[in-house]
Amino acid sequence: MLTPERHQMILQLVKEQKVVKLQQLVERTESSESTIRRDLAQLEKQRLLKRVHGGAAVLTGKGQEPTMVEKSSKNIQIKQQIAKYAASIVEQGDCIYLDAGSTTFEMIPFLINKDVTVVTNGLMHI
Repeated sequence: MLTPERHQMILQLVKEQKVVKLQQLVERTESSESTIRRDLAQLEKQRLLKRVHGGAAVLTGKGQEPTMVEKSSKNIQIKQQIAKYAASIVEQGDCIYLDAGSTTFEMIPFLINKDVTVVTNGLMHI
């Protein structure tokens, strides 16, 4: 098995199981322990997983930013309430900046009928 294929398999297993034992990875990839240890070290260096005693685990905390889709699907009602209120403050002729966040994305429907200039760095907002 080629290294990229092995890395992909390791990452998939860690994602599915949250914690994977070294022996499981050896068996699933049909690779040696030393190969898997090198793979885990490399993947940890790339901040794709965390090595733990006897295996690997999902990386948690600052190293793993949720995707925009994941962020957009959380707390939708609260985001819409915030967005509606924020849009109500915007007056005709205003120039506003919307960052690339999922909450500011929810403002867009409330701004459609207003004559405003919007500046954004959010590609999804365009």
